[in-house]
Amino acid sequence: MFYRRSPPPAIRLSPCLEASLSEDPFNSEFALQISNLTAVRGYSLLFSGLDFILSSGCFAALKGPNGTGKTTLLRIIAGFIEPETGNVSRAEEFRDQGPFFLGHEHGLRASETPLSHLKDWADMHFAPRDRISAAIDRVGLTIRQNVPAYSLSAGQKKRVALARALVAPRKLWLLDEPASALDVHGQALLCDLMREHLGSGGSILAALHDPLELQPDTILDLGEFAK
Repeated sequence: MFYRRSPPPAIRLSPCLEASLSEDPFNSEFALQISNLTAVRGYSLLFSGLDFILSSGCFAALKGPNGTGKTTLLRIIAGFIEPETGNVSRAEEFRDQGPFFLGHEHGLRASETPLSHLKDWADMHFAPRDRISAAIDRVGLTIRQNVPAYSLSAGQKKRVALARALVAPRKLWLLDEPASALDVHGQALLCDLMREHLGSGGSILAALHDPLELQPDTILDLGEFAK
């Protein structure tokens, strides 16, 4: 899963990690490579010297105390912000389509319905609209698909956000506290969607505060890179 130049004992070896020791870091087994990454916020250094490789079909969890840069790292990989130093590279099949990013904000306007939002999302990402009905059904919102966002619960809005990944599929998922606002049934849905994505060869990098029922292949503690 992750290859780091000096891997600490806390990162357990797994088939994903062992595969990442290949001489070719961009064969079909790899999704993402981070090299010597440094990030700052304001005048504060969040982390430095970060190196890892994320393998295809693997789930890596980001851990660490608040302020160690978990959200910042995900946003750097997504291309929303620039690192202070270092490089982010994705394998060709991942690079061409960009990642799916799920952040803290649900991204729905108050007057939007799940159906109208996902139609706009499909058009924005050049995805066929015929995926929308199945996506809405998969996240359990069929009877709420025409309800405006201001009448949806926080958990239902998170389900709409998850449906975006089904409407416009991406090989790399970047998830920032994906279980937040979800009840036990919503968390079970999230884990099912993650399993299906991993089973299809996709990769997941997720910042987690609370553990999920789905166990990660490996864990990267950003606290180890804080200065």
